[in-house]
Amino acid sequence: MPRAHAASKTLQAGLLCLAGVAHADEPPAPAVLEASRDYLIGVSVVSSAAQLGSDTSQSTRARPMWAFQLGRFRFASSGASALLTQGRQTVDTGVSTVVAGSDRWSLSTSLRIDEGRSWDGDARLRGLPDVRGTLRGRVTANVALSKRWSASVRGSQDLLGREGGLRIDSGLGYRHPISSQTHWDLSLGAGWANATYANTHYGIAPEAALATGLPAYGLGSGWDSASVGWRLTSALNRNWVMYGGLGASQLQGAAARSPLVGRKTVYSATVGLAYRNN
Repeated sequence: MPRAHAASKTLQAGLLCLAGVAHADEPPAPAVLEASRDYLIGVSVVSSAAQLGSDTSQSTRARPMWAFQLGRFRFASSGASALLTQGRQTVDTGVSTVVAGSDRWSLSTSLRIDEGRSWDGDARLRGLPDVRGTLRGRVTANVALSKRWSASVRGSQDLLGREGGLRIDSGLGYRHPISSQTHWDLSLGAGWANATYANTHYGIAPEAALATGLPAYGLGSGWDSASVGWRLTSALNRNWVMYGGLGASQLQGAAARSPLVGRKTVYSATVGLAYRNN
């Protein structure tokens, strides 16, 4: 626990330092800020379970997509992040800014709202304390390993002290161009969580066990998830972009053995269409 706590404090300090470096070392010119006002709006249709580890059935729903950029700051909903800059560079979901980089690598910081989770909809788990929503700060490093291969590492820390803990997610991606406007991506991912995050999402404290009749369950730090995804993206013209993809995510280790977990593997399918102004 002391090491996990120290890592959490280090990441928070890093977020603040990187934000300061972004303003101190790379001040954007007002003319650039004025000109860089791209936006995207669209809709996607998603078929998946509500949450990894939940016992809910597969459902299909429509979701709005939006993204826009004001100067060096980008704002994006889930699903829209890769479309605003199709053929250019990746954009994190939430509020993000690139603080350093080149043609081969980038380092960015971002903020994202974690909505949390309520157990009231599950009779078996009712009575457990809700997972509170929080604001997460993230630091992401991307590197191009070759013309088609890339890798990423992202650290994500709860900034409001709501027991959201620390996560580190890593990814390996392969991009295959079909034409100048169309490509498909294959991605592999693995996630690690510290004890705070793991116990908040998959643990059962002794007092909660007494209230629900479930066995008490505690977790330490460790790898908790693995994922694979395939996605086809195409810019139909200068303004319209569409995509479709398939994915699978699976809980691993102690998280997968938690009494709270229903489905250990979740499959998803998504299609989307969006308009961008530039």
